[in-house]
Amino acid sequence: MKKHIFITAAFATLFLTSCNKEKKAADSTSTTADSIASKPSDSAAVPGTQDEIVKSTSKDSSGKTLDMTFNNTQNTATVIFNNETIELQGQKPASGIWYKNDHYELRGKGEQIELTKDGKTVFKN
Repeated sequence: MKKHIFITAAFATLFLTSCNKEKKAADSTSTTADSIASKPSDSAAVPGTQDEIVKSTSKDSSGKTLDMTFNNTQNTATVIFNNETIELQGQKPASGIWYKNDHYELRGKGEQIELTKDGKTVFKN
């Protein structure tokens, strides 16, 4: 009789322990997803798409503003400078960012941003 009670208790313990581990794994997965979704950032979700969009603004010493919208999914940047909208394609930098088109080039690392037009610097913060 003692043998049957011991075996039943052992099975119950194993069963409850295994259910507990599955619950912890499920809890940690949902916690990770929740913490990623609730992280504050400069990202702006575009309704109906899964593109990762990041917006940023920079000012130079003379007060000129450079508004940048980066689509990390498509590897593009849209820059608004002096009321001109500029579309740029992403390049492969060693580090930092690098976007360009036929006339403009946007480079940066950290908080430092530089926009050039036909090889001449038009914005630098």
